Amino acid sequence: MAQKSARSAPTLVHVARLAGVGLGTASRALSGEGYVGKETLARIHAAVERLGYQRNELARSLKTNRTYVIGIVVPDIGGLFMVELIRAAQGVLRQHRYMSVIAFTDGNSDIEKEEVEYLLRRQIDGLLVVPEDSSASYLSSLQTANVPVVFFDQPVSDKDFDAVLVKNRHGARAAVQHLIDHGHQRIAAVGVNPHLYSMKKRIEGYREAMKQAGLREQLVVTRPEDIDRQVDEWLGMKAPPTAIFGLNELSSIKAIEALLARKVRMPEQMAFIGFDEIQLGRFVDPPLTAVRQPAAMIGEQAANRLLERIEAKERLPGKHIMLDTLLIQRRSCGCNGC
Repeated sequence: MAQKSARSAPTLVHVARLAGVGLGTASRALSGEGYVGKETLARIHAAVERLGYQRNELARSLKTNRTYVIGIVVPDIGGLFMVELIRAAQGVLRQHRYMSVIAFTDGNSDIEKEEVEYLLRRQIDGLLVVPEDSSASYLSSLQTANVPVVFFDQPVSDKDFDAVLVKNRHGARAAVQHLIDHGHQRIAAVGVNPHLYSMKKRIEGYREAMKQAGLREQLVVTRPEDIDRQVDEWLGMKAPPTAIFGLNELSSIKAIEALLARKVRMPEQMAFIGFDEIQLGRFVDPPLTAVRQPAAMIGEQAANRLLERIEAKERLPGKHIMLDTLLIQRRSCGCNGC
């Protein structure tokens, strides 16, 4: 007869026996459902540690009809904004005993579709998604799959879905108005990814501020690799811009790199404001003025709304949560702030 090569894995029965408690008490202690006294809880956790017990998540999901796993699908995690947002969302999810699986799409709609469909096949309990294409046809499958989903940063065209967004248009308009208040009349704006909702709204804000002030637009939305050449074009004009507004983090980084390479002094020769904080932006010389998005609040609100949908006993109507931005005034725009 063949012998087992290793001892069988400890079970909840073993934990209860070692801790000297009933099976129901051990189950309540480890699930967090129901009251267990502090001393008893300590004995149970000590037994878990001693035995190396691991809860059977498959059995748990069969019992509760949940996996306690949330999918988070985003373009990337390179920028400060997305890092803070995901960390905040995960914090909320962990408090409610949910784990998260993060998938990156590189801003590719096909990859996004594949990642979402893969997560759905894994029977996740919900999705948090930054969609690349707000009108993508695959999104309708999320309705039929009956999986709770909340979009953030970018909404989708279907109003039945929730979205947590910031007031992009208002934030952009306030930033451009701030440059106008400093006396600038030739204000250029540069951005990438014109198809995105956030970019469209920021362009609207730029245009509104310029039109209200009776100023001529100098707006360029292009590829990141072409921003360097665009800065050259602006600097070579007979009457070049005296200020630049970066419409997102990547365009701001590219524009600032170009200005620094050409030894253009900020703000004396070119004032600058960017939409989104740049990592270490407050430590460069001069420190960068930026429109700050409430990244942590976006993540928290998105996670909380998703949990509401998971716990709801009936279908909730779609809701758009709109959050304010904040203009952080530093020296790159001409202010004396640090």
